[in-house]
Amino acid sequence: MKFFQNFIVGLLFTGSLALVGYFTIISESGPFAKRGKQLVIYFDHAEGIKVGSKVTVLGVPSGTVVDMDLVSVDENNIPVPDSSPKRVKQRVAIVVELKKDIVFYENYSISLKNESILSGKVVAIDPGNSEPINGYYPKRLNVKWYSSSELERLGRSAIKLNIKDINNGNTDIVLSGINAGDPIAGLSELISENRENVKRTIQNIAEITDKINNGQGTVGQLINDSQLHENANTLVSDAKIVVREMRESLEDTREQAPVTSFIRILLTSF
Repeated sequence: MKFFQNFIVGLLFTGSLALVGYFTIISESGPFAKRGKQLVIYFDHAEGIKVGSKVTVLGVPSGTVVDMDLVSVDENNIPVPDSSPKRVKQRVAIVVELKKDIVFYENYSISLKNESILSGKVVAIDPGNSEPINGYYPKRLNVKWYSSSELERLGRSAIKLNIKDINNGNTDIVLSGINAGDPIAGLSELISENRENVKRTIQNIAEITDKINNGQGTVGQLINDSQLHENANTLVSDAKIVVREMRESLEDTREQAPVTSFIRILLTSF
């Protein structure tokens, strides 16, 4: 009997260790989790984005940012080697790793935006669709994907491979995104542009509160005039008395109703 109990305890202990090991090592969040595929997206700037930032597809969390770097581009925003004579400026290449492949269409959109005022920025991907627009069907894009496990095994960079593939003609798809802007910065800019109006509004509010404190106007008198306060208290007290008397009258009427009904019946019977 004791052997059987020890066997059950050991079995439960081993099972618990196996579950903990699965969820910490083998599951999607563990070091031995199955890697996804990487995608390179180009932006004019990537303020607020860092390695580890969340990636969403149609609002659904679908991956993370795994790498980012400055790259050279030509006048058409096509990535070129840093030593290329066609280089005119730099853009930001952001590498995202997704667990599932996404089908991109011509009407796709990618943006860097805040999920909320207090949260950091995310890479928001809308892959588009093939629904007709004025009789035109958006085409499917043959986007270049890179295996994360293969890149890690070879020690290669998805950014460098993507630039090489573009310049060698292996792909002509250059995914580009925009920065949706910071709502707090936008609010600051709005206030800055309307500084005089904001200043005048604050001055008006200050004047109104000063008048109220000095007892000017109806609101000021109601707040500061003790006589009005006493009158208001008297009015409330009188209203309570009237309501109480009305309630007592209704109760008296209700009590007298049976007697009145009896007298009426008695008189009508003769």
